[in-house]
Amino acid sequence: MPARTIRLSLAVLMLTVAGSSFAAAPPSAPPQAAPAIAREKMKRLAVMVGQWQGDGWIDMGPQGRKTFNVKESIQPRLDGTVLLVEGLGKGRIQPQGPEVPVHQALGVLSYDAQADRYGFVAYRLGGEKVDTEMKALPDGSFQWGFSMPHGQVRFTIRIADGQWVESGERSADGKTFTPFFEMKLKRTEG
Repeated sequence: MPARTIRLSLAVLMLTVAGSSFAAAPPSAPPQAAPAIAREKMKRLAVMVGQWQGDGWIDMGPQGRKTFNVKESIQPRLDGTVLLVEGLGKGRIQPQGPEVPVHQALGVLSYDAQADRYGFVAYRLGGEKVDTEMKALPDGSFQWGFSMPHGQVRFTIRIADGQWVESGERSADGKTFTPFFEMKLKRTEG
Protein backbone atom coordinates (compact mmCIF):
# COMPACT_ATOMS: atom_id res chain seq x y z
CA MET A 1 0.00 0.00 0.00
CA PRO A 2 1.55 3.36 -0.94
CA ALA A 3 2.50 5.75 1.88
CA ARG A 4 0.03 8.36 0.63
CA THR A 5 -2.88 5.91 0.91
CA ILE A 6 -1.83 4.93 4.44
CA ARG A 7 -1.68 8.59 5.54
CA LEU A 8 -5.08 9.29 3.99
CA SER A 9 -6.59 6.22 5.69
CA LEU A 10 -5.16 7.27 9.07
CA ALA A 11 -6.51 10.82 8.65
CA VAL A 12 -10.00 9.50 7.84
CA LEU A 13 -9.85 7.11 10.81
CA MET A 14 -8.82 9.92 13.22
CA LEU A 15 -11.59 12.20 11.96
CA THR A 16 -14.14 9.39 12.35
CA VAL A 17 -13.02 8.62 15.92
CA ALA A 18 -12.93 12.30 16.87
CA GLY A 19 -16.35 12.91 15.33
CA SER A 20 -17.94 9.92 17.07
CA SER A 21 -16.44 10.96 20.42
CA PHE A 22 -17.84 14.47 20.00
CA ALA A 23 -21.27 13.14 19.02
CA ALA A 24 -21.33 10.77 22.01
CA ALA A 25 -20.48 13.50 24.52
CA PRO A 26 -23.47 14.81 26.47
CA PRO A 27 -24.31 18.46 25.92
CA SER A 28 -22.72 20.71 28.50
CA ALA A 29 -24.91 22.49 30.98
CA PRO A 30 -25.51 26.17 30.36
CA PRO A 31 -23.54 28.52 32.59
CA GLN A 32 -25.26 29.19 35.87
CA ALA A 33 -26.09 32.66 37.06
CA ALA A 34 -23.82 34.07 39.73
CA PRO A 35 -25.04 33.46 43.27
CA ALA A 36 -27.21 36.35 44.39
CA ILE A 37 -25.43 36.65 47.74
CA ALA A 38 -22.02 37.13 46.06
CA ARG A 39 -23.41 39.82 43.74
CA GLU A 40 -25.07 41.55 46.68
CA LYS A 41 -21.97 41.48 48.91
CA MET A 42 -19.75 42.74 46.07
CA LYS A 43 -21.90 45.89 45.78
CA ARG A 44 -20.08 47.15 48.88
CA LEU A 45 -16.84 47.18 46.87
CA ALA A 46 -18.42 48.85 43.82
CA VAL A 47 -16.99 52.22 44.92
CA MET A 48 -13.60 50.91 43.74
CA VAL A 49 -14.71 50.24 40.16
CA GLY A 50 -13.20 52.51 37.53
CA GLN A 51 -9.96 53.94 36.23
CA TRP A 52 -7.77 55.74 38.76
CA GLN A 53 -4.61 57.79 38.39
CA GLY A 54 -2.33 59.68 40.75
CA ASP A 55 0.92 59.60 42.63
CA GLY A 56 2.45 58.37 45.83
CA TRP A 57 5.56 57.66 47.83
CA ILE A 58 7.23 54.69 49.44
CA ASP A 59 9.90 54.68 52.15
CA MET A 60 12.03 51.56 52.17
CA GLY A 61 14.59 52.55 54.78
CA PRO A 62 18.16 53.64 54.04
CA GLN A 63 17.37 54.30 50.36
CA GLY A 64 14.95 56.98 51.49
CA ARG A 65 11.58 58.00 50.15
CA LYS A 66 10.84 57.39 46.46
CA THR A 67 7.92 58.92 44.59
CA PHE A 68 5.95 57.31 41.79
CA ASN A 69 3.00 57.81 39.43
CA VAL A 70 0.38 55.10 39.38
CA LYS A 71 -2.64 53.93 37.40
CA GLU A 72 -5.17 51.48 38.82
CA SER A 73 -7.92 49.77 36.84
CA ILE A 74 -10.69 48.01 38.77
CA GLN A 75 -13.28 46.18 36.68
CA PRO A 76 -16.19 43.88 37.59
CA ARG A 77 -16.09 40.38 36.08
CA LEU A 78 -18.14 37.17 36.19
CA ASP A 79 -21.53 38.84 36.55
CA GLY A 80 -20.28 41.19 39.25
CA THR A 81 -19.00 38.47 41.59
CA VAL A 82 -15.32 39.42 41.30
CA LEU A 83 -13.31 42.58 40.76
CA LEU A 84 -10.20 42.47 38.60
CA VAL A 85 -7.59 44.89 39.97
CA GLU A 86 -4.61 45.94 37.87
CA GLY A 87 -1.97 48.44 38.95
CA LEU A 88 1.03 49.97 37.23
CA GLY A 89 3.37 52.36 39.02
CA LYS A 90 6.26 54.22 37.40
CA GLY A 91 9.07 56.12 39.04
CA ARG A 92 12.70 57.11 38.74
CA ILE A 93 15.33 54.85 40.26
CA GLN A 94 17.92 57.64 39.91
CA PRO A 95 16.86 61.30 40.33
CA GLN A 96 17.69 62.21 36.72
CA GLY A 97 17.03 58.75 35.28
CA PRO A 98 14.15 57.68 33.08
CA GLU A 99 10.76 56.79 34.52
CA VAL A 100 10.50 52.99 34.68
CA PRO A 101 7.92 50.52 36.05
CA VAL A 102 8.45 50.15 39.80
CA HIS A 103 5.22 48.30 40.54
CA GLN A 104 3.12 45.94 38.42
CA ALA A 105 0.36 43.92 40.05
CA LEU A 106 -2.80 42.03 39.20
CA GLY A 107 -5.38 40.98 41.77
CA VAL A 108 -8.83 39.51 42.20
CA LEU A 109 -11.30 40.56 44.89
CA SER A 110 -14.23 38.26 45.62
CA TYR A 111 -16.72 37.32 48.31
CA ASP A 112 -16.34 33.91 49.97
CA ALA A 113 -19.82 32.92 51.16
CA GLN A 114 -18.56 29.92 53.17
CA ALA A 115 -16.11 32.04 55.16
CA ASP A 116 -18.37 35.15 55.08
CA ARG A 117 -15.49 37.41 54.06
CA TYR A 118 -13.91 39.16 51.11
CA GLY A 119 -10.88 37.46 49.66
CA PHE A 120 -8.04 39.22 47.88
CA VAL A 121 -5.46 37.36 45.81
CA ALA A 122 -2.76 39.57 44.29
CA TYR A 123 0.24 38.84 42.12
CA ARG A 124 3.25 41.10 41.53
CA LEU A 125 5.63 40.96 38.63
CA GLY A 126 8.47 38.81 39.85
CA GLY A 127 6.28 36.00 41.13
CA GLU A 128 5.15 37.30 44.50
CA LYS A 129 1.65 36.27 45.56
CA VAL A 130 -0.55 37.42 48.43
CA ASP A 131 -3.71 35.54 49.41
CA THR A 132 -5.47 37.44 52.17
CA GLU A 133 -8.70 38.92 53.47
CA MET A 134 -10.01 42.33 52.43
CA LYS A 135 -11.96 43.79 55.35
CA ALA A 136 -14.78 46.28 54.80
CA LEU A 137 -14.53 48.50 57.89
CA PRO A 138 -17.53 50.23 59.54
CA ASP A 139 -16.29 53.70 58.48
CA GLY A 140 -16.50 52.70 54.78
CA SER A 141 -12.77 52.10 54.34
CA PHE A 142 -11.14 48.80 53.36
CA GLN A 143 -8.13 47.08 54.87
CA TRP A 144 -5.92 44.19 53.83
CA GLY A 145 -2.52 42.95 54.88
CA PHE A 146 -0.12 40.08 55.19
CA SER A 147 2.69 38.70 57.33
CA MET A 148 6.34 38.95 56.35
CA PRO A 149 9.44 37.35 57.88
CA HIS A 150 10.08 40.47 60.00
CA GLY A 151 6.53 41.47 60.89
CA GLN A 152 3.27 42.55 59.33
CA VAL A 153 2.15 44.92 56.60
CA ARG A 154 -1.32 46.42 56.26
CA PHE A 155 -2.93 48.74 53.74
CA THR A 156 -5.99 50.92 54.34
CA ILE A 157 -8.02 52.30 51.42
CA ARG A 158 -10.36 55.27 51.82
CA ILE A 159 -12.48 56.32 48.85
CA ALA A 160 -14.60 59.48 48.92
CA ASP A 161 -15.55 62.24 46.48
CA GLY A 162 -13.74 60.62 43.55
CA GLN A 163 -10.47 60.27 45.47
CA TRP A 164 -8.72 57.05 46.53
CA VAL A 165 -6.22 57.39 49.38
CA GLU A 166 -4.30 54.25 50.29
CA SER A 167 -1.83 54.13 53.15
CA GLY A 168 0.59 51.34 53.97
CA GLU A 169 2.00 50.59 57.40
CA ARG A 170 4.44 48.01 58.72
CA SER A 171 4.98 46.55 62.16
CA ALA A 172 7.66 44.36 63.70
CA ASP A 173 5.45 43.35 66.65
CA GLY A 174 1.94 43.42 65.14
CA LYS A 175 0.90 46.21 67.53
CA THR A 176 2.86 49.35 66.66
CA PHE A 177 2.53 50.33 62.98
CA THR A 178 4.69 52.87 61.11
CA PRO A 179 3.70 54.45 57.76
CA PHE A 180 5.89 53.51 54.80
CA PHE A 181 3.59 54.07 51.80
CA GLU A 182 0.86 56.38 50.56
CA MET A 183 -0.84 56.97 47.24
CA LYS A 184 -3.54 59.44 46.27
CA LEU A 185 -5.55 58.71 43.15
CA LYS A 186 -8.37 60.47 41.33
CA ARG A 187 -11.04 58.70 39.36
CA THR A 188 -10.51 59.30 35.63
CA GLU A 189 -13.28 57.02 34.31
CA GLY A 190 -16.09 54.87 35.59
